[in-house]
Amino acid sequence: MGMIKEKKYKTIFFDWNKTLSNSLFWEQLSHPEHERHAWHDNISTYLFQENRHLIAEWMKGLVDAEGIVEKISARHLYPADTLLEDLAESCRGMELVSDEVLPLLQKLRKNGTKCVIATDNMDTFMRYTVPALSLTEYFDDILVSFDKGIFKFDVQDGTIPFFDEYLKKNSLEYKDVVLIDDCIDKSGTYEKRGFDILQVFNPDDFVNKLKQLVY
Repeated sequence: MGMIKEKKYKTIFFDWNKTLSNSLFWEQLSHPEHERHAWHDNISTYLFQENRHLIAEWMKGLVDAEGIVEKISARHLYPADTLLEDLAESCRGMELVSDEVLPLLQKLRKNGTKCVIATDNMDTFMRYTVPALSLTEYFDDILVSFDKGIFKFDVQDGTIPFFDEYLKKNSLEYKDVVLIDDCIDKSGTYEKRGFDILQVFNPDDFVNKLKQLVY
């Protein structure tokens, strides 16, 4: 879906990573002045290069944050409790991509559109990020893969299980909603079912698309 259609969506689903926020795990450790800066590359290499399968398992709820830091601790001999607190700190400190986002969300909701976070994410999101950023005050609901055990783009028999329970509960059909995401559904199921996706490419693009939906 390249252009925003002339239609009013009942619910807008928002991806988190690389859409609403560009913040990263253990981000503060990337700064050279941090006392544990030397840990940063080792953590990133272990998780995002050597053991990428752990990311998917973590996002699907097969392992939690404690399990992840225990694995890193065993590999690099860093204290697990310090790793966990640094992880929690980075999650609490996550930021939205623009100061314009929350006011635009408020306008959408005032106009009767529900705004829901839909994210392939870890237990850290609900544990740390959501309360720290008071996200429940700005979004009508939050759907997380860690709790559902399935990703947004996992499809089954032509259906989209990640969203189906929410849609049924709120008497919505695929045509009533749109997903704003940096990724697209490569299977083509979303398009076939009439579930629109607005792909965003950077913060400015996201804010501009959000403004089009508001106005």
